[in-house]
Amino acid sequence: MSDHTATSAPVTSPPRRANAPEVVVRATAVTRRFGEGASAVEALRGVDIALTRGSFTAIMGPSGSGKSTLLHILAGLDSPTSGWVEIAGTRLDALDDRRLTLLRRRHVGFVFQAYNLLPVLTAEQNIALPLRLAGHKPDPEWLEQLISAVGLQDRRHHRPAELSGGQQQRVAVARALVTRPAVVFGDEPTGNLDSVSSRELLALLRHAVDELGQTIVMVTHDPAAAAAADRVVFIADGRISGTLERPTIDAILDELRTLAR
Repeated sequence: MSDHTATSAPVTSPPRRANAPEVVVRATAVTRRFGEGASAVEALRGVDIALTRGSFTAIMGPSGSGKSTLLHILAGLDSPTSGWVEIAGTRLDALDDRRLTLLRRRHVGFVFQAYNLLPVLTAEQNIALPLRLAGHKPDPEWLEQLISAVGLQDRRHHRPAELSGGQQQRVAVARALVTRPAVVFGDEPTGNLDSVSSRELLALLRHAVDELGQTIVMVTHDPAAAAAADRVVFIADGRISGTLERPTIDAILDELRTLAR
């Protein structure tokens, strides 16, 4: 008989990827068809995309390419014909209308070309509105940080009619950030702004990514706006045609010229 006692090998966990970026929004094989039969239009044709935490992504493409349709589906404002979208670990196709509304309220911020501010509320009240609609009180320190970040300390008690277009859009950005969402979607957020206000807004979005860890994805037709992002995703004919990391205006223009051919 052996005096030796057998021992089992230690159980080890599989290696983990160091500092793997967290995917906040994921679309898998997304298609979107409008209409039926011969008149049907395929707006999206099998799109896969992943947006990681703390990233700034711009979506560009020719008119009718499907970029706005993709944004609305990623944000849960529209449903894909096939495929699926996940936000903050939850598949949207598994939710009924009520739970989808609650998920958007908790995890999604929006900045649109139209500011959609309530005219009877002050700037500060408009910023805090999403929290109040959800039955929560704003964290005073966070609210103060946001108002300072968007440079509205001296305009916080003014109503929208007393603010410039750029100031109103800053209110809209702060409102989108106030719930600390998983992702903020922008649909041509600089479209109605002059060049100075546009640069200020893009700097604010960049600050939200770099300093607040926010994830932002925006549709834009403006190469200068897209150059503020970490990555540009190009769409043509409902498909992702390419991506550009660390974009410059010249590189974006070259890609757009290629798509236009």
